[in-house]
Amino acid sequence: MQCARVSNGYQVSTDVSAAPAGSTLSFTRTPHTKQHTASFHPFRFRPRSPTFFSLSVRFLLPRVCGARGSRAVDSCITALCERPNPALQVAYVVLVTGGFAVYWTSLFSLLPNPWVDEGHILTGSASVIASLALFLAASLSDPGTVRPHPPADLAAWHRLYPLDGAIFPAKQCPTCHLMRPARSKHCRVCNRCVARHDHHCQWINNCVGFNNLRIFLAFLVANVAMCGYGTVLAVLILGGEMERRSMFSVRWINYRTGEVRPLWKTPRKLVEWLVVFHPVGVAMTLFMAVATLLLTFFLSYQIYLLLIGRTQYEVFKWREFHHALLEMAEQQAEAEAEAEEKQAAEKQAAATASRPDVAVTAVRNSEGGSRREAHGGKDGCWRRLWGLLSCSGGQGGDGARSGQRRRVRLTKLVLPQNIYHRGFWANTWEVLLPEVYFQRARAAVVRGNAVGMAASLSGSCGSGTCSGGDFGGRESKPVRQGSEVKGTTMEKKKR
Repeated sequence: MQCARVSNGYQVSTDVSAAPAGSTLSFTRTPHTKQHTASFHPFRFRPRSPTFFSLSVRFLLPRVCGARGSRAVDSCITALCERPNPALQVAYVVLVTGGFAVYWTSLFSLLPNPWVDEGHILTGSASVIASLALFLAASLSDPGTVRPHPPADLAAWHRLYPLDGAIFPAKQCPTCHLMRPARSKHCRVCNRCVARHDHHCQWINNCVGFNNLRIFLAFLVANVAMCGYGTVLAVLILGGEMERRSMFSVRWINYRTGEVRPLWKTPRKLVEWLVVFHPVGVAMTLFMAVATLLLTFFLSYQIYLLLIGRTQYEVFKWREFHHALLEMAEQQAEAEAEAEEKQAAEKQAAATASRPDVAVTAVRNSEGGSRREAHGGKDGCWRRLWGLLSCSGGQGGDGARSGQRRRVRLTKLVLPQNIYHRGFWANTWEVLLPEVYFQRARAAVVRGNAVGMAASLSGSCGSGTCSGGDFGGRESKPVRQGSEVKGTTMEKKKR
């Protein structure tokens, strides 16, 4: 059974009957034609629709800036997004050190006060130093580069993460010239294959993968702790400064009503006083509060990925895989609906051929449906104008129209099981102790190679065709002769 339809200028055809059991859907683009053919083999990414940014770069910039300006913009985008670039690393160091300097001059200079003592200067400085140290470690760490040599290491990667046949089919990296293990990805920025690739972080100018995910998580935790601690400490410092100036005992008078109220019962007045007398401290407090929220959300997302046993790269892969399955199910449902309608039309044609009065009634109903459609009925041109139905040549009534997209109801799709999810604690230990898991896999590979070599040698020697057995047979006789000669000389010495 074949199904073909036109969607967004592309013709999609599916051969449902030729699909093997357990196969999935992928889309490949035919060169020089706007045609996508759906074939059943392991999952590949579908072509994505162009974004507004790509369209503007492709069409708008050459017309506004000319060829030279467009080339300059492309060079900037390539240097910033597709090549190793330390710009955000420098920005992070400047942001942390400059923020700490501003914090020192605007907030630490107010210590001690009735609420906070001077000891917090040391703890605040320690948090900044810890964040910078973890930033340096994450920037210089190896994310888990997959190399073709030695072969035992590559086999260990394949044993640790076998292919699942769904989102990770067998694939060879054309750049690194190796069979890519599952959960790995070739980073075009770093130009290397990274095991259990999570994402490429521009802030550390490095990939986050198998070896350095624990360092990256520690870096996130340190930054969350630094920003959260700085926010709470800034609030306490400003509150202590207000206590030192006796602002909580001040009363203000509303001259219109004559009401006398304490100042602390009107938070708006307290905020106005802080903005007037400590504007930099208030700005630092708000900035660190927003940074704490953003970093907390990102850290929570990373913990959630540990909970479900996926990486950021795998989340996108599973999403694309789900969309491909949905599109395949839609095409199959449409093909079945077309077959049912065709059978119903054939039955109706046979019935009308046998009974002429039924044929006249069917023709009148068809003409009435065409008139209602022309006058803007339920399925008229107003709905078709918005793309719900096709306006190309209707046949009237509720029959099949050429180019009409049927609305089919799909059952819930069941995705394949994630074989890399071993439970939250097992996933956590794998992140915290990656060397242990890799060494276990490597030892298993070496042990398996040794057992296989021994089995092959024993099998060949048992058949009497191996050279090792002949060699051993030739060497066994001189050894026995040597032992006999040595035994006779020892007996002579005793005599």
